[in-house]
Amino acid sequence: MKKRIFSLLMIAVLLLGSLSMSACQSGNSLPVPPEGTMTRVTVDINPGIELMVDDENKVISVTALNDDAGVLLAGEELLGKTPEEVTERILSLATDLGYLSKGEDATEENTVQISVSGDSKYAEALTDALEERITASLETLDIAGAVRRVEALEGEALRALAQSTSLYTEEELAAMSREDLYRVIAAGRIETAQLLTQEMREAYYAAKEYKISFAQREETAKVIEAMGGIYTLVHAGYKTALDLYSQSITALDSLRYEMLISPESEYQKSLAALREAKAEVLEQRAYVVSLQVNGEDCGTAEATLQLREEQYEAALAAYEQMGTAANAALENLIQTLRSCETKLIELEESFSDDIKAELTAKAGEIEASVNATKDAFFAAFEAEHKEDIQAMEAALLQQKQALLASVDAEK
Repeated sequence: MKKRIFSLLMIAVLLLGSLSMSACQSGNSLPVPPEGTMTRVTVDINPGIELMVDDENKVISVTALNDDAGVLLAGEELLGKTPEEVTERILSLATDLGYLSKGEDATEENTVQISVSGDSKYAEALTDALEERITASLETLDIAGAVRRVEALEGEALRALAQSTSLYTEEELAAMSREDLYRVIAAGRIETAQLLTQEMREAYYAAKEYKISFAQREETAKVIEAMGGIYTLVHAGYKTALDLYSQSITALDSLRYEMLISPESEYQKSLAALREAKAEVLEQRAYVVSLQVNGEDCGTAEATLQLREEQYEAALAAYEQMGTAANAALENLIQTLRSCETKLIELEESFSDDIKAELTAKAGEIEASVNATKDAFFAAFEAEHKEDIQAMEAALLQQKQALLASVDAEK
């Protein structure tokens, strides 16, 4: 009798353990990550794509890490899905668009590289789940491919990414934990989700940084002006330096737009040529594969493919050269801007004790005004660049439709 009671107790314990384990699993049987965790997943088949995943195993941001990825993601609604579901959709799109090639000899070029941040049980299980899903998807798509795990960003590389997606200083980021850094990256990706290209995101963060800096100093000038009397000369000198700073910010924003964002810029024209060259490569590659599958002679087609690839490399070099030239021109204005900042800092350090005391007393009001500027910045930036954002999205969608049509024609 005691033996039977013991057996029943063991069964109960096992059942409770099973229920407990089920309660600690996410919807797709993955371990639940620690509350508040943000996980960065990358899927790279050139296109390269970044997913930020929340603590419920749901994708909260999808970011194109290069132009090919921008084309692939155009028009897709992927938020709220699991990373496995999103990855499966990415592979399907990559096949439809010709980035993944059919054929027995295409294994190496069809390698899918994945990384998952963190060293938790969740991260380990998610990596396994992604590898299994990718392997199954490649088989379903009749793609001879492979999965390769790569290391997630750590240390300086991780902090550099966080800095590029936020306005935190190097010192602030250095004091953050790895988990904090991923939360910073996730917040930045969500904030700029509507900005589809790296150039537009860089322009956004640069403009926001300078706008906030100017707003804070403008409030400082107002406080000094209100003090009146003997502080009038101090205000006049500070205001003169602040006006030069404002002019430098405007000049930099204008040049960045003219050289990198405007559809009429040589940079954007070179990008359009690069996309066209890539489309020709993918179309010709699909044609070569179709000949191979049918057992036909494809020597001439392969030679044409090689020529298309060489033309693409030339277009890529021209595009990168345009970017280098634009950044060099921007750097000159950035140096001017830094000089203005240095002058303002020198003036701030020379403020008398009573000015500093008044600024301290008004710190709450200054901070509130700056926060209002932060909160309103995206709406203002979006309104200013609305047509450019729409044009970029339209260009990406047009390229995507052209690729789908050309690859489909070769099937």
